Amino acid sequence: MKIKNHYLIWLLVVSTSCSSRIKISEGDFKDTFDYLQVMKSGDISRTIRPDTAVLNLYQGNGRFGCSYGPMGLHNNPEKTELEKYGKTQYMHIHHFARAKFGSDYLLPLARIYWEDEPNEVTNYNQCQSFCDGTITTSFEEGKNKVTVTTWFDPVERDLAGIKIKVEGKAPAIIIAPSEKLNVHYKQELLQTASSGFESGLWKINLSCLNVSSNLFIKTDAETKLDKNRIYINLKEGDNTILISANSNPQTTPEESLSRTTDWWHSKWGNTACLSLPDGNAQKMWVRSMAYLLSSYNDDKLGTAPPSRFTGIGWPFPFPEDLSFIHAALLYTGNMDIAKSWIEYWAERIQGIKDYTKRLFGVEGVYSPWVFPYGEFEGYHDPVPPNKCYYEIHNSGYLARMAYETAIFVNDRNWTQKYALPIIRETALFYKNFCKKEADGLWHLFITPSMGQDEEGGVNQKDYLCALTSAEYCFQKAIEYKLDTDGFYKTALEEGLAFPVLKSKQGFYFTNQGTGMENFGKQKHPIQLNPLAFLPIDKDVSTPAAIAYKLRYEITEDSYKPHFSGWTLGEFLLAGSRIGDVEGWKKDWANLRKSDYVDADWIQVYESSRSHNHSFYVTSSGLMVQTLLNNLVTDWFGKLEIAKCNPWNGKIFFRNIYSLLGVKVSGSLKNNNAELLLEAWKDCKFDIKGKKIKMVKGETKTINLNLNE
Repeated sequence: MKIKNHYLIWLLVVSTSCSSRIKISEGDFKDTFDYLQVMKSGDISRTIRPDTAVLNLYQGNGRFGCSYGPMGLHNNPEKTELEKYGKTQYMHIHHFARAKFGSDYLLPLARIYWEDEPNEVTNYNQCQSFCDGTITTSFEEGKNKVTVTTWFDPVERDLAGIKIKVEGKAPAIIIAPSEKLNVHYKQELLQTASSGFESGLWKINLSCLNVSSNLFIKTDAETKLDKNRIYINLKEGDNTILISANSNPQTTPEESLSRTTDWWHSKWGNTACLSLPDGNAQKMWVRSMAYLLSSYNDDKLGTAPPSRFTGIGWPFPFPEDLSFIHAALLYTGNMDIAKSWIEYWAERIQGIKDYTKRLFGVEGVYSPWVFPYGEFEGYHDPVPPNKCYYEIHNSGYLARMAYETAIFVNDRNWTQKYALPIIRETALFYKNFCKKEADGLWHLFITPSMGQDEEGGVNQKDYLCALTSAEYCFQKAIEYKLDTDGFYKTALEEGLAFPVLKSKQGFYFTNQGTGMENFGKQKHPIQLNPLAFLPIDKDVSTPAAIAYKLRYEITEDSYKPHFSGWTLGEFLLAGSRIGDVEGWKKDWANLRKSDYVDADWIQVYESSRSHNHSFYVTSSGLMVQTLLNNLVTDWFGKLEIAKCNPWNGKIFFRNIYSLLGVKVSGSLKNNNAELLLEAWKDCKFDIKGKKIKMVKGETKTINLNLNE
């Protein structure tokens, strides 16, 4: 009881400090937001050529991508010491092979690199412009000067472009196919390559197991072939190289570069944007958004892995990770991408159902831990690679993505065709192993199974993560009138088995079997999921709030600080939603203290000090969400402004989309907020007790006094 009272006192303090009472009045909003200038604040600039391994710089368009090294192209593959922070190689969504365990693996295509790099250079400069979608690298050696500009075309998405200006002389360039492949799960694969010149194009054919792809290279420089490697001898002046996967280039380098810049300017103009007084937070915002938009698109060809087309880490996508990104895409107005994912999964729902039946023996949809690039037939046959592939909580994340996308699409026919089948089948999956027991509660148990926290053991009863997912799925099934026999309503009214997991301190253990002994050893703070990943409550629940207070005690090594996977991202997002400014500041400071981000705030590592697993875009999605939710959140069904504002100074924001039916722009300064609300559908919502009703297309300007 003492702990509970302590929690109530703490929650009262947090509520009054972060969510002060406000007065609402009509006023005039002046939009002076220069979004392109704001995006330039995220540029990466280097003026000293590094003499050791550094983070490479990522580019892509959601279908095709790579990281480039400090000399503007890929690193020489013989200089393996430069791969400390990851690889540099071209990868494409179509180039995957079905190999060990019947899994699909993205494979590298080729590298482009200097034959001989100068030992010493002067006037070195490398700049990644997220505003323009380019990386420009320049250096001098004596009287020779080289400037390299790279981009990936967001319109013709099989295309990468390179422009090289030479003043004097420059070393030759090599394009080498990737032939000896070290693939996930300790696989050594051989990729055969053949190269030739025809109709003004170089063509490299690459084959490995079931996949065969072609790279087409078009250049205005002199070329020659030697042992499948294409050598490009640069001339003085401008040189261009177009590299296209599986199709001939359909444009000129000049047109491709021009439309790439135009596309990015247009994209930034229609995407939510923040202007923050904290330089590191601003960099995190711009760069994280750029990584999301350069990693995913609306192709419906599959999705990039957690570290995208870098070749780092896992060479396949995780739907759970994608859900962290999906929410960020929705709230920033990138509906086209988010919508395409739901359509892609819904169009494959029969394959997912068959996969579910084969793994678990029940009807419904279990969201696979890893989604295939190819067909479900033969996928993970006879069994998946390891225990993690049976994490039964995943279906809740798939359901949330479908549900929230349907809200934003706001089209009954689309919802019926794409969203409802996913919501129906994910709820059915949990229904088929949800049983009422003597304690009057509804329990979850199925084998094989595993929880979201990998340290919690296998085949345990009542995984907390699964209970949370089941509750969410049942709620949404009821909302869409899919509860034809009343099962979901009964289970929720009588209660899922959360109470059996409650500790003496008031938070929930991760499961019935090993939950107590797992306390303090958790990899992830599963108890915070209702604050971060699945909105099952109408307000902050007592167990979730207590778990938030104890987050550094629940998870292993967090106190050091050291964080595994997306743990610190969940800490931050939960803090935004609960409204704990001081707690959020502590967690934010730990990004650098724990070496979770690099010193220049270029990217987020997969875990603290995981330098060889950089550009973990999963956590980039969480960074976007937490920065947004500090300023605008609708997590608990009402519009809350500056609930967890940790910054001093003027703040601007624009085009933040809310599930409640409005798009929010505005500014914050000295406890005052000026808002421009634009209804994207007919809607009713609450701002601090004030009921607001708007019709689609209506705009409303509101002044908020955040002082008590």
